[in-house]
Amino acid sequence: MRFYKSVVVALATLSIVPFILATYLNLFHSTLFGKTGVTIFATYGAIILSFLSGIIWGRVIEQPESGAGRILLVSSNIVLLSAWCSLLLSTPELSVVLLLLGFISIFWVEARWLKPSYIHKAYLTLHFGLTSAICIMHLLVLYPHY
Repeated sequence: MRFYKSVVVALATLSIVPFILATYLNLFHSTLFGKTGVTIFATYGAIILSFLSGIIWGRVIEQPESGAGRILLVSSNIVLLSAWCSLLLSTPELSVVLLLLGFISIFWVEARWLKPSYIHKAYLTLHFGLTSAICIMHLLVLYPHY
């Protein structure tokens, strides 16, 4: 991240814009291209969660092989498959709940199991802030439905 810090921060921050748009659409019962806010939110959430699972793969394969690395690879795949399966559900609200759990799980895996280095501490701080904002938006999307 050291060499691309400004690009990473900018892209990561901009990645929240579709979540904000979908949350807005959901709260005001609007649609975009015939899709509800909760559907757009769940679809985009699954994409981002898959991307974050891929980041874990990249971080794990940079480290020496270990039993914990194998567990991390399997657990990130479970989260990835859960995100994909959530899109197959006929209830987008349930998808949003599963995705919320996925975002929390991915952050926990990164913070707890991946060895932080000086470079990755800045990424982890950024990831915490963005994950917190995204989790709040998940709750806002779910609020009108429950």
